[in-house]
Amino acid sequence: MQYATVFDRLQPWLLKTLSLKKLLCERKNLLLLGANSPIEILFMQASGLSAAYISGAALSTSLGLLDEGKITLGKMKSLVREIRKVSDMPLLVDCDTGFRSIAKTVNALESSGADAIQIEDQTPAEKRCGHLDGKKVVPVDKMTEKIKDAVSARKNKSFLIAARTDARATDGLQAAIWRANCYREAGAGIIFPEALLSEEEFRIFRRDVPDIPLIANLAEGGKTPSMWAEKLFNIGYSIVLIPATPLRLMLRYYKLIVKQALNAGSLDFYITNNGILSREFLIEFIKNNSKVYKS
Repeated sequence: MQYATVFDRLQPWLLKTLSLKKLLCERKNLLLLGANSPIEILFMQASGLSAAYISGAALSTSLGLLDEGKITLGKMKSLVREIRKVSDMPLLVDCDTGFRSIAKTVNALESSGADAIQIEDQTPAEKRCGHLDGKKVVPVDKMTEKIKDAVSARKNKSFLIAARTDARATDGLQAAIWRANCYREAGAGIIFPEALLSEEEFRIFRRDVPDIPLIANLAEGGKTPSMWAEKLFNIGYSIVLIPATPLRLMLRYYKLIVKQALNAGSLDFYITNNGILSREFLIEFIKNNSKVYKS
């Protein structure tokens, strides 16, 4: 892949400091599921996934909030720290528009153990899910300054800044491509074009934004058509996100479980027909996968 040249000049010792950059340097194709808790990270890790995504949309939902920029830096920092107690799995952390101070955001999450943060060019006051209508983006120079400030604030050059552009929805594909190249020049290490509308758009974006890892987002029911991760990897995308679908599936079944408990006064029906993870299994699973017990 051409984008690997961005990292080729790094010294070998530097590549060992943070795993997400190391995986990208090794040309790994990374499928990242959204996670909201340390136990989810342990299941991803045990299943063989290489990295995970802390999704602002999924975390907002888990807290009973809409994806409108209501997540705080303190909440993200706390979650990353809790995950780091049990796992060293590489983490890409969604920081919406960067919170109030991008320098403070970088310092807080880098020190907490994140491998990379993702910031977007939506206007903070009107922030919403990237697959909804009515988005607005900030002027390009405002976003490039934010990226430059983020790059300057990091203490380790292996800590990556992923820049997301929502301009496809507001100004069209060519505007999104132009912004992406500006963000790359400002120092972003990963580019994330949100809500592209077709496979052809993914191909054009990859062609016109060369020499840098790209993120594709598979948001269930969103503006991007359903695609397999393997196709996106073949086009040249390095990271494919499935951010909120795992949580939405879990909540679907949780809704049924609550209804069954209310109607039957027991969950024996689901235990008998679907099985359950035993207490013994979970004890052994945590003991065998959490670094708290490995150490």
